[in-house]
Amino acid sequence: MSAKCPHCGEPLRWYNVKAECKHCGVNIPNYNWEQRLEDDSDKAEHAFAKLHYKINNFKSGTVGNPFRIARLVFTLLPLVALVVPLLKMKMTLPFYEKEGTVSFLTLILDYITKLDFFGGFKLMSATALGAPVKFIMLAIVAALLAVAAGVLNFFVVLIAAINLRAGFNVILNTVAMLGWIASGVLLNQFVNAAANNTINVFEGSVVWWGYAIGIALFAANVVISILTAGSFRKQLKEQPSMEEAVENELAELRKEEAESGMDEIK
Repeated sequence: MSAKCPHCGEPLRWYNVKAECKHCGVNIPNYNWEQRLEDDSDKAEHAFAKLHYKINNFKSGTVGNPFRIARLVFTLLPLVALVVPLLKMKMTLPFYEKEGTVSFLTLILDYITKLDFFGGFKLMSATALGAPVKFIMLAIVAALLAVAAGVLNFFVVLIAAINLRAGFNVILNTVAMLGWIASGVLLNQFVNAAANNTINVFEGSVVWWGYAIGIALFAANVVISILTAGSFRKQLKEQPSMEEAVENELAELRKEEAESGMDEIK
């Protein structure tokens, strides 16, 4: 559909490259420029009023009161679960022996990044080591899921604060908590299966207090997110909607402009 002249309404073809309309002679770029400038100003004021509303929501949702500040801190606390020991192990081979503890961080740095991680899935169907490999791979996947949900939760806290929402945070923290629990259970299954399939080669035990720290922190975030979601709903009912806030801000701006104009006249 071709454009039309804003003055006479006649169609403009692609080859009409002149600034003036060939039908009425009006200068199209400068036509009614004062009104268009006024319209652009109104649109900018409206956009900034919406931005102010969202910024105010973000401030309130993240640092609006001590509870919400504590919530922001608690969102990061599950990172502690990455460095606490989760597995105590001893491996004995001819001319080689290793004993120590493994945390999620050391698992990533010392094992997953140095070994063929995806090759482990192929060993899950092996006859001799299939069972322990299956349990350790599933335990790692569950832990990775928990960590991914926990990290994503932090960013969702910040993004959702713009609209005062916290429902998705409840889901993410629940997924993280269940993933951490599943990782501990599967890791315990790995320890038992490895002990039975590798006699006098591997000995180990799950450090349950290490897992308990992560589970407790994720569970605390679930409760905090539920309470925050309720406070957000209450706040949204009490405060003006975005449309109302925008209208109030624009009305205040018009009032200030009118008062400024009166002062200039005086």
